[in-house]
Amino acid sequence: MYKKMFITLALVGIFGLYIFLNLGNFVDVSKKPVQSDIIVALGGDFSGCRLKEALKLYKQGYSRSGKILYTSRDSVSKSLDKSGSRKQFLLNNGVAEKDIVHVRREMVFNTMEEVLFIKKYMLFHHYKSVLIVSHPQHSRRIQTFAHYIADYKDSGLVLHIAACHPGWWNAGKYYANEMSLKTTLKEIEKLVYNLLKYNSLMIHYTNYWRSDKDKLWNNEIQRKL
Repeated sequence: MYKKMFITLALVGIFGLYIFLNLGNFVDVSKKPVQSDIIVALGGDFSGCRLKEALKLYKQGYSRSGKILYTSRDSVSKSLDKSGSRKQFLLNNGVAEKDIVHVRREMVFNTMEEVLFIKKYMLFHHYKSVLIVSHPQHSRRIQTFAHYIADYKDSGLVLHIAACHPGWWNAGKYYANEMSLKTTLKEIEKLVYNLLKYNSLMIHYTNYWRSDKDKLWNNEIQRKL
């Protein structure tokens, strides 16, 4: 009896260790960039890592529409631009103002709302593909929201996710760096929380539903024409 219990506990421990060691590869599903109808740099990045990568891909011709969209606050670390403005950074680097689309934080509060807004924006403009740029450990959450809650595939939309390159990230050894360990564990927590919050049974009780974001987004998209 004790021998069986010991073997069971050992197997559970080995399985748990395997999962822990591979969490970095689980959360990072970013791929090589693919030319798409529009490039999107997600918010939540004060350092500007995502916007810099999005700009690089934009200049390499990855946006068929010639548009680059970024979300959340315009302010950013002055290490990116002396003005502390994402828009000014893009303008200073040769992107025409007409090709810059800024979606304010009042419009999209979190990753789930960003994914839902991008879907609506794409359908309105008849775009079929999007290249989203974010941190590598953020990519699993984006992919999961797009495919299992926002139904990108069922809407005929193709999602590509490219990563910016923070020097501290190593998917295979995420646990060896304090920053990557913290962000990986946080991503798992956010993924589980949001899947519970935005599932079909609970979404009606979220701020997204109560504040009628669809109406706000329709007005925002019309305003940006």
